[in-house]
Amino acid sequence: MALNGSAIKELNLDNFLVIARQFIRAFAFIMGIGIAIPLVIGFIFGIQTGKILALILSTVILQNWAAPVGLGFKIPPGIVLLTMTCFALSIVLAIFEILNTLALTSPRIKSWLDKTEKKVEKYKFLYKYGAFACFFIALLPGLGLVVTAVIAWALRFNKWLSVLSIIFAFFLTSLLVVLLSLGVLTDVFPI
Repeated sequence: MALNGSAIKELNLDNFLVIARQFIRAFAFIMGIGIAIPLVIGFIFGIQTGKILALILSTVILQNWAAPVGLGFKIPPGIVLLTMTCFALSIVLAIFEILNTLALTSPRIKSWLDKTEKKVEKYKFLYKYGAFACFFIALLPGLGLVVTAVIAWALRFNKWLSVLSIIFAFFLTSLLVVLLSLGVLTDVFPI
């Protein structure tokens, strides 16, 4: 795809530095919270690095349904939940950073956000309680972490309340999967 004149103007050094800084922050969230913390916890509890990394990779693909993978590796349920939740938190924070980068560097996305914000301003309850709606959105199958984070960002919900709501929903659904996998809830939810 050829760059037109306006696109070339957008690719200046300032934009490059903003993009680089934001992507480094997103990468740092994933490496620090999503990978390093679970590896340190695994080291403390004597769990092989490969098993923790396999659980993290499974969480990338399966999200909250990755719990049986960790349990299959004989990782204690608490460590499985902590590892998955750390990685989920890192992904949500990284998504917010990447989307902020797009808003800072793309006039088209900035314009769309401004229009969206004007429409959402009509509904004050969205600003006040929208972040809590992320909890219920994250519970919907197929939406999970990524789509819910994008919705929260696009509708300009409170970032930290949204992150908390999304991660709490992820944790609860992961806990449910762990309990089902361990057979604790088989009387309630026969499989």
